[in-house]
Amino acid sequence: MDNLTSPLLRELIDHIDIFETEGTGKNRTQRIVIYYRFIGYIELPDTQVQNYTADTRKGVAVEYITERFTA
Repeated sequence: MDNLTSPLLRELIDHIDIFETEGTGKNRTQRIVIYYRFIGYIELPDTQVQNYTADTRKGVAVEYITERFTA
């Protein structure tokens, strides 16, 4: 697979849980858990590397946290 298209992504995702926003101002965080069909929730492995952060658009950064949390 070279590209992940919108129809293919909709087929792969079972449901998404979105939790309440915590914090204020620039320190706001929101937990989002994606459940995939036939797989379920995928936990990122614990690593010594810092969390991965991506600036998705102006003023919005997404951080993938490698700590374990219960869904």
